[in-house]
Amino acid sequence: MGTAASWWILASFLAVPLVYGAFRVTGKTGMAVVLVLAGGLSFLMTLAAVQEAYFEGEFSLMVRDKLGSQWIAHRIASGCLPVVLVSIASGLRRRWSKQDSV
Repeated sequence: MGTAASWWILASFLAVPLVYGAFRVTGKTGMAVVLVLAGGLSFLMTLAAVQEAYFEGEFSLMVRDKLGSQWIAHRIASGCLPVVLVSIASGLRRRWSKQDSV
């Protein structure tokens, strides 16, 4: 059980290669693969957070009592970070490519 900040940092570090891939990949197929990978990573991180917070029996009760709902919300939101960052990167790349072609 880490702090909320440590989960945000971990999610950021895990998203860096995917964001780099979103900037470097050309073509719709490559971008779709990067988005699917980011979505899968986000899904797994969020699923792990929900499992730890709600489906671990006594441990889940301890987490909710001791750390509270803010920690759970941060943990779930940090799991969504990779797909959000890749989406932003792909949108920026598309915008920049349209500006270069004009």
